Amino acid sequence: MEMNKDDDDDIFLDENTNLNQMEYTLFETLPFEDWIVIQSVRSSFLSVFEIEEEQCSCMDVSDRVSALIGWSKLANRVALRFVNFFGQIDEFKDLHLDDRFILMKYNAFSVFFIAKCFYYKSTNDCCSHDDNEVANKHRRFYMLCGDSYGIRDAFVNTVQSLVELTEQDPILLSLLSIILIFCQDLSMNENQPSLKDPFAVNRAQFYYTKVLWNYLVNKLGETEACKHFTKLLTVIFRIQSKRKKIREFFRVQCMTLDAVDHITPILQSVLHIS
Repeated sequence: MEMNKDDDDDIFLDENTNLNQMEYTLFETLPFEDWIVIQSVRSSFLSVFEIEEEQCSCMDVSDRVSALIGWSKLANRVALRFVNFFGQIDEFKDLHLDDRFILMKYNAFSVFFIAKCFYYKSTNDCCSHDDNEVANKHRRFYMLCGDSYGIRDAFVNTVQSLVELTEQDPILLSLLSIILIFCQDLSMNENQPSLKDPFAVNRAQFYYTKVLWNYLVNKLGETEACKHFTKLLTVIFRIQSKRKKIREFFRVQCMTLDAVDHITPILQSVLHIS
């Protein structure tokens, strides 16, 4: 039996009684297929990340090794959450096992910025320029790790740019995460192996980029969507540039201080520690 739009509305509202007005408006204007995808990825993202994240204030910064081990535990939890999230994305699940491994190994560190953006708090946050207790402990951590190249500032500035641009919208953040994980040249690493099926990866990235664009157009209008999309690209390029420097910083720190034995295999892979 053919379903008309009113039938779709009835089914949707029956199953999602807690939708706010913005979501209902989007449903009225977005293509139905895009709306279903957006709701699915948003739900998957929140199911994984809408858990109170342990802050850097819980880390032991009494010495360098303890600080690195504490950081590695936090980073490992983030990595595992992204593994869980991407495992719920059909296009990622359908990839060859080797391709899933390569994309996680070379792109996962980039999406760490998105996780921190989602968890960012306007007050008393570790990624703040303010002189608060948590931020000062965060600074202490980077000082212990010998940060003389502005690594913390690079991370904090990039996170805050993401927060300002996305307003921590879980739809934007979930779609951005998917687009980044499907980016074949994001790592700018000449040693990255070739994918078994690069066309499948390209198709997936193009598809979710289209969904993101449609979402922005329906939310902001085409003119503002163009401006917003350009700003998103700028932040992505910044992530691409900074992540390489930051990942290398932590890789060297962990290897220099013989902290590798305390780091999980998945994080060793993300840091490219062989």
